[in-house]
Amino acid sequence: MPSAIRKLSDEIIGKIAAGEVVERPAAAIKELVENSLDAGASAVTVEIRDGGITYIRVTDNGSGIPTRDIRMAFERHATSKISGEKDLAAIDTLGFRGEALASIAAVSRVTCTTRTADEDTGIKVVNEGGQILSIDESACAQGTTFIVRDLFSNVPVRLKFLKKPVTEAGYVTDLMMRLILSRPDISFRLINQGKTVYRSAGDGKLSSAVFEVYGSEMLKSMREVKGNQGGILLNGYVGIGESGRGNRANQSFFINGRYTRSSLLSTAVEEACRERVMIGKFPTCVLHLTMPYEAVDVNVHPNKLEVRFQNERGVAEAVDTLIREALQDRDAFEHPVPMSLVSEPSKPSIPVRVEASAEPLARQQQDLAVKSEQSTASKPTPVLFEHSEPRAPIGGTAILRTQQADSFVRTPTLPQPAIPSAPKDPASSAETGDSAQQDHAQPPVVQEQSFLADEKPPMRIIGVVMKTYILVEYADHLMIIDQHAVHERLLYERMMKAYDTQQAGQELLVPLIVPVTKREIQTLNENEELLKRIGFEIELFGEHELAVRAIPMILGQPQTAAYLHEVLDQLSSERLSFSLERRRSQILQTACKHAVKGGEDLSEADIRSLVEQMIEQKVTPTCPHGRPLVVSISRTELERKFKRIQD
Repeated sequence: MPSAIRKLSDEIIGKIAAGEVVERPAAAIKELVENSLDAGASAVTVEIRDGGITYIRVTDNGSGIPTRDIRMAFERHATSKISGEKDLAAIDTLGFRGEALASIAAVSRVTCTTRTADEDTGIKVVNEGGQILSIDESACAQGTTFIVRDLFSNVPVRLKFLKKPVTEAGYVTDLMMRLILSRPDISFRLINQGKTVYRSAGDGKLSSAVFEVYGSEMLKSMREVKGNQGGILLNGYVGIGESGRGNRANQSFFINGRYTRSSLLSTAVEEACRERVMIGKFPTCVLHLTMPYEAVDVNVHPNKLEVRFQNERGVAEAVDTLIREALQDRDAFEHPVPMSLVSEPSKPSIPVRVEASAEPLARQQQDLAVKSEQSTASKPTPVLFEHSEPRAPIGGTAILRTQQADSFVRTPTLPQPAIPSAPKDPASSAETGDSAQQDHAQPPVVQEQSFLADEKPPMRIIGVVMKTYILVEYADHLMIIDQHAVHERLLYERMMKAYDTQQAGQELLVPLIVPVTKREIQTLNENEELLKRIGFEIELFGEHELAVRAIPMILGQPQTAAYLHEVLDQLSSERLSFSLERRRSQILQTACKHAVKGGEDLSEADIRSLVEQMIEQKVTPTCPHGRPLVVSISRTELERKFKRIQD
């Protein structure tokens, strides 16, 4: 016989709810910090010990909790952030379920000290296991401090499944990283075992938050993304090239200020960064999407890390398009990958793309002027080559006169850093004894710097080393060009352009009759125009068959009828770039196969043609596989290495 149905006790209900909301220390901290942000705090300090298992402190300078509301704050489903059903359609706060404090208190010992601006004294509340033990007056600053001790001490089964303290601390660090990136206007501080891990500026600049989390080198290499499409405002940074990572852990998405995980957004970013990240790597990103609150559902799961979009395809297209626009102006020769010959500090005071101190920069500018004057009176030094065997030039007739003095350069400028005062720590009076203020450097103003401009110094092709790398002296830089990567990029773009401009489909003498399902017919009707653009000409032939009169062509090869089923499957799952991916893969393989290889001898004409085409066509800085085309070593780097200048 089954047991009788009975109502659970409040204690059991509280512990079950706590298990949904508070999975580990990081989850408790997330709820508390989100409450701090909703309370209008401009500075939040988080301290943990033993990964947050034995001790958590969250201190803010927000509005505080009124004395009259303090008991209600610990009740389940009690909140000041929504009042009716209509509020659920447009949630603009981080915490809104009214479960956080009750859930945390149900599985720990909580002390809350708080004061509002219009109250003379604060109050101190002690809650253990969900029961308020005492409420007393307390002297404290405006804002709220929560101290959580012995998490899950009264739920041994939950405590048993926590990781080691160092692992739990890692989850907290990851959480604080997302919070810093989500709210650049808030000064966050994380203290672990008495040591400061993060201390963000809180100056409202996303670049400052990225600098604090990832450091200057990563910030320099990331591209800013900014724009709007289809009612979606997108801004942030995308890291490609050397910023690519082996997993998606460094992809951060924020919807209306709320951090979320989204495979839809990850896929859109990765599609937009195709060929800009090494195969097997993933782009890094910090992206903020702002959209109408009713266009996104954040109430999918109690932890609020998952969201649903009303128009998933529109969101993916907007992200893909805006990131592509941010990346399309890159030029391999104008923006090479800088190579450092000396060890750099993690956060240098002047982190710029072309690094130099004031004295060497002045010397460079003076030398540049002398070179420019000399170039008008005499021809530049002849080009030297290891191999001079006659050979047909790659790509045909030369386009540019690369050795003349009217080549091109832009003198790099150095942004001057500012050193702000450290943000005020709201926890200076808390029980940690952590009163020392730590200075931190203002993140650099990252400016895209170019070698190309109106004043054009001579460019000298030096030759080839290791039968693979072309050496070019240009604008006080030694440029090193990978001959295979450059040729592969040129061939790939030429083939893609040819494919885009030719007829996509080939008409069949005898139509193919292809059996399909009702669902496939529905998908076909919904995407008729898209299929025509790919190269299909299709019409219905009975109830369960299609007559295919034209099929797509890729590199001159007709695609089989089976491709139609693949296309329809991809469309039904709303993948947006199936046809591009298929043709891209085949064209990439052809370009790689026919490009000159590393170790292959090239004639003077071949080398000159490669360099000229790369410059003239302003090619993408990476080959289709994501490898860089050009790296550069500045004169300053060489002088540092040879001890001509001292850091």
